[in-house]
Amino acid sequence: MLELLRHKGLISAVYWVALGDTMPRFYLHIRCKDGGMSYDQSGLDYPDVETACHAVVLGARDLKQVFTARGHDPQDYAVEVENDTGKVVFRLPFSQDLTPSHATYRIVGSNLGWLIYCNDEFVGGFAQQSSAEFLVWEMVETRCAEQKASEVLIEDEFGCEKHLCPCFKEAPPGTLLS
Repeated sequence: MLELLRHKGLISAVYWVALGDTMPRFYLHIRCKDGGMSYDQSGLDYPDVETACHAVVLGARDLKQVFTARGHDPQDYAVEVENDTGKVVFRLPFSQDLTPSHATYRIVGSNLGWLIYCNDEFVGGFAQQSSAEFLVWEMVETRCAEQKASEVLIEDEFGCEKHLCPCFKEAPPGTLLS
């Protein structure tokens, strides 16, 4: 399953190596909701955490198909991105990507950092707001491609901005979206 993510990250890795820089290594583990874990022993080199997370988001659709083909419910799994110091820097639960109709992404932050939540489940964090927003909009685009609507709330010390994806449709009465 991890081979799909490895293939998607190959182009950016080749590009970075051509520049002569060494890249940090990230490990893409698969966690099951029963506590089981499939560990990525070799890892992949990405220029930064944002690129590693982007690769996971892009590979998520392929991974869901692999789980389904093997008779597993993708909603029981999540991909965890761990840096070379052993810290989990990003988590993509497939349950949030497979919600039936609407999802609410919250980006909460200050000058100390930006945290990402989907339907109140922690997804990851970044030092810069632009990195957090980029990743959330990648996840929203993936959902829109499947005709699943999302709203994005960006909260800071000055207030909250609300954004709706292009395919957002009115939620059924009684649906809590924020």
